[in-house]
Amino acid sequence: MVLLLIGLAMANKTMDTREGEDVTLKCRFNEHYSDREYSYYWAQQSPNKYDNVAIKGDTFNSNYKIDYRPNQGIYDLQIFNVSYARDNGRFECRIKQIGSDNAIYEDYYNLTVLTPPQPPLIFPGSETTATEDKKQELTCSSVGGSPDPTISWYREGSTTPLAANLIYGGSRDMQTTSTLTIIPRREDDGAKFTCVVWNRAMPESQRLETVTTLSVNCKYTTSFL
Repeated sequence: MVLLLIGLAMANKTMDTREGEDVTLKCRFNEHYSDREYSYYWAQQSPNKYDNVAIKGDTFNSNYKIDYRPNQGIYDLQIFNVSYARDNGRFECRIKQIGSDNAIYEDYYNLTVLTPPQPPLIFPGSETTATEDKKQELTCSSVGGSPDPTISWYREGSTTPLAANLIYGGSRDMQTTSTLTIIPRREDDGAKFTCVVWNRAMPESQRLETVTTLSVNCKYTTSFL
């Protein structure tokens, strides 16, 4: 009879940190696998790379340290002096039976190194000239931010966000944009639209905002007496 030891893959965990902090990514399991029969490793995945950062008790960066106690169900990764460039991304703890490519235990962390976004900018600008009954786009953008910021549009006098097309930047160096499409009416002349930006690096009560005022060129009709 062959006995199969199956470990359960854990759900993705989200952990926030900031530049210069120390964090511990815990990899814990009930089964106490023998390190002579199983291989242990931590890997990091980001948009541009997939690298092993530790195998058993050995790490490949001086800012990483392993708490390696497999007989106690502990295989934690400690990260010192966190940096966005090195550490922002997905970390994976895996245990494999030697000679097999199949993981018998997996644990995942999405580590976000928090960075606030830059103040938003609106295109065409703080004053937007539009034509009555003609589609007009208002684009709000914010560079940077980790994680990507949310961008919401509001019309003055309303607390309900307007439907807009949001495109995330994907990294701290790219801009996130939100495009609001409207069909101006003559009664919209002078209306103000506010773009609001926020991410988890900012206090819950803080927002970054900018406003554009709509100037509507109206169609004129000629009446005959």
